[in-house]
Amino acid sequence: MRYGAGMIRRLATSVIAIGLLPAALAAAPAKPPKQMEPRHVLKPAAGEGYFDDVFAIDPEGKRIALIRTDAATFSKLEIYDAVSGKPTGGFDLPDKGLFPVEMELLAGNAGVVIVGRETPDDMAPLYAFRFDGAGKPAGKVGPATAFGRPPADGSARARLLIAFTRKLGTKGAEATFTVSPYDVTTLAPAGKPRVHHVDVTGELKPPGVRFIGFYDGYTRVLSERPGDYDKKADVRSPSKMAIIDAVTGKVDKEGPIGDLVGWAQTGQLRQEHLGRSLFVELNEDGSGVDVVDAMGKKHAASLAVPFYLYEAKSLRVEEGPVPGQLTFGLAIDPTNKDAVQRQKVDLPMLDVYSADATSGSIKMRGRVFTPRPVTWRTRADVLVVLKRWKSFSRGGDELQIFELH
Repeated sequence: MRYGAGMIRRLATSVIAIGLLPAALAAAPAKPPKQMEPRHVLKPAAGEGYFDDVFAIDPEGKRIALIRTDAATFSKLEIYDAVSGKPTGGFDLPDKGLFPVEMELLAGNAGVVIVGRETPDDMAPLYAFRFDGAGKPAGKVGPATAFGRPPADGSARARLLIAFTRKLGTKGAEATFTVSPYDVTTLAPAGKPRVHHVDVTGELKPPGVRFIGFYDGYTRVLSERPGDYDKKADVRSPSKMAIIDAVTGKVDKEGPIGDLVGWAQTGQLRQEHLGRSLFVELNEDGSGVDVVDAMGKKHAASLAVPFYLYEAKSLRVEEGPVPGQLTFGLAIDPTNKDAVQRQKVDLPMLDVYSADATSGSIKMRGRVFTPRPVTWRTRADVLVVLKRWKSFSRGGDELQIFELH
């Protein structure tokens, strides 16, 4: 069979096109995640203050507590229904002597617990203040270096609020730590304070282990017990992991260290993040992030878009409340390298992920448009985003409520 010149040219063009098709498909950018629209948008009325950075969602994601203030003459706690977006209650807070840092909205009509300072000094000690459902002051504990909450595992421990105090010594690793347990719903003492002393060599006595760090909301201590020494063979067996109950002082668990490198790295992370159990950190070459569990085991996070599209410094992690679970957020860098090549900036977006540190599973929960700096929190399937002012260090005038995927 013979072909004319025109037919040959058409066949050649088709072959080239077919050959290039897979490469073209491979080079096509992945479709970006769909932007979520808010379920509700809350704004203070004109001249009636602003929303503070500190707000809270109840464990079931049904109610939201926020603070509206003008930072001078009034401070009000307001509670909203997360589904309807309607106000359901509230009360006046002290406009002096309370500078909030964190807040927990208690179940039912039990009120709130606000962790804050009595002065605006960031170095001032912390206190926990409880206000009942009617706004009446119902307890105060402190001072403390920090407050922590154990994972919500359904145990009696999950009801604790831990006041944690750290006093550093003048030599080596010497330090004294005091752990004081309270019932979070009443702020009544839930046991006697326990003092843990670490000597200049970094040893915690008793029980004679190398101190690494506190976790699970300051209720447990991760430590390392030196292996036994075999004098005849002149060798020492490998060290073991030891978990100490920080409230009782007893050894909870001992066992072998499976990953020595991961163990060493998580020890460093605990020095940087007091009280935390789980971590999300940049990997060694800066090409992505790893989810790190309590024992140092790493899982590379599978993200919805290439990591280089994100601003690495935007990484923020929210642990719990369920054991082994965490949420983290990364913001798109509008001037990432792809945007520079296109000569068109990307829209600023916040991508929110959930992670199971035990299995390493990662799930994207939603993408939010963030034209301004934001503060965000999640509980259950609810994401609350506060749009902050660009020219002020604290507060904003718009709070958005989203339903996570």
